[in-house]
Amino acid sequence: MKTILLRSFLLLVLLGVLPVSCCKQATRDYVYLKEMTLELAEAPGRPLSSGARTSAAELRATLRFRIDYVAQGTAGSLFIGTAQALQCPAEGSNGLKSDVAEVVLTSTGRFNGRAAGQSLNSFVRCYTANSPTEFPLSQLADSLNTKTRQEYRINLPVVLRISPKPSDNAQQQFRLQVRVAGGQELTQTTPDIVWN
Repeated sequence: MKTILLRSFLLLVLLGVLPVSCCKQATRDYVYLKEMTLELAEAPGRPLSSGARTSAAELRATLRFRIDYVAQGTAGSLFIGTAQALQCPAEGSNGLKSDVAEVVLTSTGRFNGRAAGQSLNSFVRCYTANSPTEFPLSQLADSLNTKTRQEYRINLPVVLRISPKPSDNAQQQFRLQVRVAGGQELTQTTPDIVWN
């Protein structure tokens, strides 16, 4: 009789009818973008400070996000989710709570025929440490919104390669705006530099 009860109990647990969990707390399964930093450099390890002069053929801006993890909005069924977990899911595994709508780089000065404040996205290519394949800045929003292996992507710095150097104005200060669905906007500026 004990064997039948034990087998029945194990069967119910494996089928998910009886909730079992190793997780001691609710998993915060979404990522929330708190803020970002943007560092401008001539080359890796050579950052530019305010007032710096450079004649480099291209500049690199390193974008890093500071994030928080947030819980799912609705609790769902008692028999679904962490109640069945035999292994706790990673925090932020469901990706961004609100998708990134747009990423735009502008300058406070004229840049290769573009007026101050206009998008310079066509002059920027991006890559991350785990994927050296470059892609246009206009695709960064889609890359950040992708749920696959999100916990690794959002924590890695994104390098923005800006080129060619401006032919019409040496004074440059870049501004990066990340617009998130729902109205949130993150903005960061680089130091004011002379690029000739």
